Amino acid sequence: MSNIKGKVQEIDIIGLLLLLWDKRKRILTNCAIAVALAIVVAFSIPKEYTSTVVMAPEMSSKGGISSGLGAMASMVGVNLNGLTGSEDAFYPEIYPQIVSSTPFLMDIMKMQVESIDGEIKTNMYDYLCHHVKTPWWFKFYSVPLSFFKRLFTAEEDAGVVTSASSQSYNMKLSKKQFGALAKLEKSILVSVDKGNSVITINVTMQDPKITACVANEVAEKLKKYIEDYRSAKARKDMQYVEELYNEFKVKYVNVQKEYADYVNLHQNVVNKKYQIEIERLENEVDLAFGIYSQMAQNLEVARAKVQENMPVCVVIEPSYIQIKASSPKKIMTLMLYVFLAFFGTSAWIVIKDRIIKK
Repeated sequence: MSNIKGKVQEIDIIGLLLLLWDKRKRILTNCAIAVALAIVVAFSIPKEYTSTVVMAPEMSSKGGISSGLGAMASMVGVNLNGLTGSEDAFYPEIYPQIVSSTPFLMDIMKMQVESIDGEIKTNMYDYLCHHVKTPWWFKFYSVPLSFFKRLFTAEEDAGVVTSASSQSYNMKLSKKQFGALAKLEKSILVSVDKGNSVITINVTMQDPKITACVANEVAEKLKKYIEDYRSAKARKDMQYVEELYNEFKVKYVNVQKEYADYVNLHQNVVNKKYQIEIERLENEVDLAFGIYSQMAQNLEVARAKVQENMPVCVVIEPSYIQIKASSPKKIMTLMLYVFLAFFGTSAWIVIKDRIIKK
């Protein structure tokens, strides 16, 4: 019984192959049409180039100056927990969100770019709005679509965002500007290796020189963003210690003055009460001086910590001007179109002959 089923299946397969062989002209014709169509599509899509920057962030350690600052502060009863902790709230995993944020992209929009042939010299916003090429078939639906949008939309809505430089919250962006931001965000891809925290920045655009410049600019701005964050945190620590230093300095000077004034007023007085008061004032002066001296050391440690936290990212591999385009992949496009033409035509022939006719 199984032999009969196997023969039936073999006969069916042979029959299908013979059917396709009889219709080979149609299949070859459709494949040739697919080849021509693939060539048109592949050469109509603008070339794009991809530049890559690889960065490695410095990871904060649990020891060093930070722990020393906390230890010295605890000696004088000052609690600096939270200021000198080893935990860092700025993890590499949030770097992609930083790069895709509107304030960060707005700063990239301001950069001046120049094409590799020197014909385009403008800022990134103008480049994205007026110099980015699209396939010719986009015009067939973009023109009617924009016409209907104008009919049903009275005015362009504006959004409010913050500027990364001025930190003001009154910047209004039109739909055109939001569209440019979307293009820029789509062109930048940031990934983080969770194993070693290596950051990879990939930028894809139509001009190789602009692509390389944008990739390096994104890396530099991300590095500066991180350094500013770390520096601001350390400077805040230093400012707090400096306030404590100034406070204890004033207390020390006041205690010294009180001691000097008391001694001057009681130079010719000799009794036990005077001696006890002198000893008390001397002890207060010594204690105030000890705290003042300790806080002076803490201040120097805090200043050193600001310098310690400055270098936080190292560029391992900068971007370079790419010669070979990353897309479109013409061979892959050709193979895909031919495969779809062959499979689609063969399926239609089989369905028409075996199902529709029956």
